[in-house]
Amino acid sequence: MDNKIFQMPIAWICHTLAITGQKPVSKLISSIILLMPIIIAVDIETTGLNPDEDSIIEIGAVKFNGRRVEEEWSTLINPRRPIPAFITQLTGITNPMVRHAPFLVDVMAGLIKFIGDAPIVGHNIGFDLSFLQQTGALRHNMNIDTYELAAVLMPTASRYNLSSLAHQLNILLPVTHRALDDARVTHAVFNALMQKAQELPLPLLAEIVRMGEPLDWKANWAFQQVLRQRAREHIQAKKDLGGASGPLFEKPKEIEGEPVGAESGETPLDVDDVAAVLDRGGQFDQFLEQFEYRQQQVDMLRSVVEAFNGSQHMMVEAGTGTGKSLAYLIPAAYWALKNNTRVVISTNTINLQDQLINKDIPDLQQALNLPVRAAVLKGRSNYLCPRRLEVVRRRKPESVHEARVLAKVLVWLQESRTGDRSEINLNGNIERMVWSRLSAEDEGCRLEVCLKRTGGRCPFYRAKVAADHAHLLIVNHALLLADAVTGNRVLPAYSYLIVDEAHHLESATTSALSFSVRAGDISRLVRELGGIKSGLLGRFVDLCEELLKPAQMAALSQLVSTAADLAMRLDSQMTAYYQALDTFLNDQREGRPLGTYPQQERILPSTRTLPIWLDVEIAWEAAYATLERLLAILRELRIPMRELADQENEEAEDMWGSLGNMFTRIEEIQQIINGLTLEADNDTVYWVEIHPKDLNITLNAAPLHIGRMMEKHLWHQKESVILTSATLTTNGEFDYLRRQLNAIDADELVVGSPFDFEKSALVYVVSDIPEPSDASGHQRAVDAAMVDVARASGGRMLALFTSYAQLQRTSSKLSLALAGDDIQVYEQGEGASASSLLETFRDTDRAVLLGTRAFWEGVDVPGDALSVLMIVKLPFDVPSDPIVAARAETFEDPFNEYALPEAILRFRQGFGRLIRTQTDRGIVVLLDKRVLTKAYGRMFMESLPRCTFQQGLLADLPKVTARWLNL
Repeated sequence: MDNKIFQMPIAWICHTLAITGQKPVSKLISSIILLMPIIIAVDIETTGLNPDEDSIIEIGAVKFNGRRVEEEWSTLINPRRPIPAFITQLTGITNPMVRHAPFLVDVMAGLIKFIGDAPIVGHNIGFDLSFLQQTGALRHNMNIDTYELAAVLMPTASRYNLSSLAHQLNILLPVTHRALDDARVTHAVFNALMQKAQELPLPLLAEIVRMGEPLDWKANWAFQQVLRQRAREHIQAKKDLGGASGPLFEKPKEIEGEPVGAESGETPLDVDDVAAVLDRGGQFDQFLEQFEYRQQQVDMLRSVVEAFNGSQHMMVEAGTGTGKSLAYLIPAAYWALKNNTRVVISTNTINLQDQLINKDIPDLQQALNLPVRAAVLKGRSNYLCPRRLEVVRRRKPESVHEARVLAKVLVWLQESRTGDRSEINLNGNIERMVWSRLSAEDEGCRLEVCLKRTGGRCPFYRAKVAADHAHLLIVNHALLLADAVTGNRVLPAYSYLIVDEAHHLESATTSALSFSVRAGDISRLVRELGGIKSGLLGRFVDLCEELLKPAQMAALSQLVSTAADLAMRLDSQMTAYYQALDTFLNDQREGRPLGTYPQQERILPSTRTLPIWLDVEIAWEAAYATLERLLAILRELRIPMRELADQENEEAEDMWGSLGNMFTRIEEIQQIINGLTLEADNDTVYWVEIHPKDLNITLNAAPLHIGRMMEKHLWHQKESVILTSATLTTNGEFDYLRRQLNAIDADELVVGSPFDFEKSALVYVVSDIPEPSDASGHQRAVDAAMVDVARASGGRMLALFTSYAQLQRTSSKLSLALAGDDIQVYEQGEGASASSLLETFRDTDRAVLLGTRAFWEGVDVPGDALSVLMIVKLPFDVPSDPIVAARAETFEDPFNEYALPEAILRFRQGFGRLIRTQTDRGIVVLLDKRVLTKAYGRMFMESLPRCTFQQGLLADLPKVTARWLNL
């Protein structure tokens, strides 16, 4: 390669590519690793995460040029402090290993000489440099972060940690958490990512470089090098560089058939005819090789048909293995086709949605030869808006986070056909906030305008049209009631509804309708609003100068200037408001330091009578007045945009929508904080929370109950609503759920599981374990039980906790104890999603998985991979949780009417993780003997299907486990 390429100005290359395009990258070029300057891959191991308190214990560095390794450098470091046990467990580095190692100050000269002025690459390189630069070294070297590169070049990756990236990129080098090993992996990951960068369309690569150049983005240097190398590729004119490209923007296929109506069905179904498709020798028996006739499934199907025929509401509990999906899908499909109407099916999890749309419904269509149309529809914020994407592209990113997300989206669009954000990995609140500016959650978005501008290529428009034509429409719980409450902005009209995983309806709706805001959110909003020359207001001024007369501009400029001043004042006033809340929280804990967990304080009528709350009210009243004036100006600024938008000015339409979104966000903040501080809504729970880790204060609001919403929008509005789940009853009755969801008139049916639990499941209650009230004694017994059972079963164990702190304590003991037995211990934590942890657990022969709330349900590990289920404690909610406490107060007997039924439902869900097929066999170990010592304990045991029960000593547990599992 000609080294002159590396001197070509990036600005010149970008300018050239901004007006031209290119032929596809040749196979020859795409197979070449860049010829670059020498680069150094660096990794360190430390005693902890805080550079001000922790120390380096090992450094590894690899000097490389492309694939060729020039030299390696590594050393252990004496940290002058003990290495924590969990760091030793993670890295294998012990205190004796570093006792005679050199100090950091003694090795830095050698490291500086090794690196020189070469660029440094690392995974989350900022962490490594935060330790190394404390010595004053390496402050001027170019930094490249493989996390930043991967976030853009692998937009659909499940995880972005180093070991996961190595696995996804088919890199065979091990990530050992030793510095030199991980530096070698970083080198390999960097090369693989550079290969991906070379394969990007040239105009896209140039756009990414242009976006990053004004920012301190630790990915841009790498993109610049690729662009320099490819600058001599043959290029040709391209007509529409400004628009997004990819399969999503190809002309959509027209949907066959007419839109489906939402009317009430008048033609009943023949119950026997519909049920016959599931008979022995019926259509499904002929279609599916592994079909099993299940009377429980047929019973449920009949009840659903009768509910539709009679316009009745119904609650159906269907045990594990019933096949409830087909039991409601078959009646729904026949009903929708026969009556040309729509049936909406709501689920709680993406997994169930995927199962329905990708397996169950296609099976139904083929087996029954039914021309039934199905679609999935999500909330507007889940879909990319092409119009808003182009707005952000035109104005350029204003932060590293915005550049990363925008580049990630543009790379993703080279493959995506849906524009659905669930396809890409958005890390953290800031990335999700950036996405919100690209999504179809836009007040100015109207489907007729969208159709005119994009020709139907908008992802939300496509999904909405598909939904209008669908006989079976699949949605999630979070959207179901939130859409109804906010005026049906997304879902098409419907009269028939099936709610699967219905035990989650209350919690999902509560989460969807909840609100939280931090001080940092206000500051970000103010920065986003901007002023005369920045942010939304700056873009407004620029647009108006092009479209309006000078006389009009003078008045508008004054308004914008006033709005900017008010926004800055608001930021200052909200800082004072949060300071007053901080003083209040400190007063409530009587000056004591924060503990391990966040401090949460509900804001009650009595709270607002406290003398110290007066300072909070005074601070808010000042901010409220500023907010009122700011909202009035934003309302006024929208007027000229609306007039211009009505004249089909696209830029004005965009600005009108952007101002509307900003207005809505500010107004929502005003209403919620005013309710929390001064004028509470009796149907809302308010609380303030401070987190000990970062001392951030969060204001929160959530609906107290959803029963009245259910009654108003579903029970009274729909012809037939079917609620179903494997767990709807407590103590054999539907009473608890009926009260929670105001399901007064719903019929009920329980169909048991076809599984023989008595032969397949042993429930062993440890009778000599200390009760959870003896925290230290219970912890020691839990640790011992898990070590012994894991050894006896060879891993294959899932342990369910109610406390993350206890999970962490157990994990550290377990990992050390089982290291010599070749049993891996995986724990739920901040670094991995539940789904990726579960996938890793399934793929590991000898493993133990420790989980909290996310793992009590939705876990499906059939076969020998999961043979032991440990339940550490009965899953009662934390009584001090603000929502739990508020709801408990609405019951005469809070424990028996609320806390106990909730715990039983969760307990039943946890139990359901073990036996997933007819051939599964396993043991449930209950490490909470309150089921034996408390009066309510029998209700938990009686809530389970008929299993083999045994109570016994902790010492006998390993051999009982081995005997039951035939080991």
